[in-house]
Amino acid sequence: MSTKAPQHTEQKDLDIGEMYTRTELFFEKNKKAVSIGVTALLALVVLVIGYKKFYAEPKAKEAQEMIWKAQYYFEIDSLDLAMNGDGNYLGLLDIADRYSSTPSGELANFYLGTIMMQKGDHEAALSYYKEADLEDDVLSAMAVGNQGDALVELGRTDEALGKFEKAANMTENEFTTPMYLMKAGLIYQQKADWKNAAKVYRRVAKEYPLTPDGSVAKKNAAFAEEKAAQG
Repeated sequence: MSTKAPQHTEQKDLDIGEMYTRTELFFEKNKKAVSIGVTALLALVVLVIGYKKFYAEPKAKEAQEMIWKAQYYFEIDSLDLAMNGDGNYLGLLDIADRYSSTPSGELANFYLGTIMMQKGDHEAALSYYKEADLEDDVLSAMAVGNQGDALVELGRTDEALGKFEKAANMTENEFTTPMYLMKAGLIYQQKADWKNAAKVYRRVAKEYPLTPDGSVAKKNAAFAEEKAAQG
């Protein structure tokens, strides 16, 4: 037994040595290709860093400096000025178009969706909300949930239900979660799906009892459970 172990070790050492030899040969044969690949990768990294520092970041700052006036007009219900600008500052339409890749551009889409909802143009509202890819978790959930509101207005309640449930679970908090669960519950009620309506309402009553929706959800859950029991 003692004579076999060294042979096994020697064989293993030879295999490892052969592996390194093959690796060296590979790099020797493909030296030019490997060099080109590494150079291309480094160039890509430099390009990404340069794009971010010299284009993306200044663009985002420029958009941020531009959008505050449109936000002000939105807050005082001057919706046309918010959308189209006042001659000195761009409106949300131009900001969403020119700065689409920036946080302010995404936020402009969210505001435009809200304005279109108020104006009764629900198709446009749905389109803008879909474009609003927001960094803030709550606003991101609201962009999805508000798509549900637009879909309800368009009579597409099954799609709206999916949006409400998705928005409720995107980031659980005492604001958006119970709000969109309650909206989902109302659609289940309209569909006479009392089992799922009771489930949704019961979750709000159990997990968010101190929110404005908590007490309403408790009553709605009892009503839905009674309806479900009746078949």
